Amino acid sequence: MSNLSRSAIARRRRTMVHVVLRDMAETGNTTVPSWWDSEIQREFAGLGGFLAELSRQWWTAYSAHLDTLIELGAGDPVQAWTDVTEQMPYLRAVLDAYADESALAEAERRHCDVLRWTARRENRRAA
Repeated sequence: MSNLSRSAIARRRRTMVHVVLRDMAETGNTTVPSWWDSEIQREFAGLGGFLAELSRQWWTAYSAHLDTLIELGAGDPVQAWTDVTEQMPYLRAVLDAYADESALAEAERRHCDVLRWTARRENRRAA
C-alpha cells in the first residue's frame, strides 16, 4: 500500500471537486446528486468533508483576490466577493444551497474569523 503525499491528495481532491461541480452544472443541480455519494464518502469521509473542501477552495480564491485588490489600492471585500462569484459561480451556488449544513457552517465560521482578524490587524511599529 502506497502513502500519497499531502500535495497528491490535495490535487486528487481538487480534481474530484472540479468533476463533481462540472457534473452538477451540466445537470442543473445545486445539491450533490446521490450518484456521487460513494465517491464523496471514500474521498472526503462524507458530504461534510466535501463541503469543507468546497469552502476551503472558495475562501482561498477569495482571499487571494482580495489581497490583489488591496495591493492595487481597491481593497473592497464586496467587490472581491462579486468577482470570485463570477469566476466560480457553481461553487458559490453549491455553498449557498448547503448554507445550513453544520460542517459547512463551521468551516465558513473559521474562514470568516480569520478574515475579520486579518482586517482588524494593525501594522506593527518597528522596534
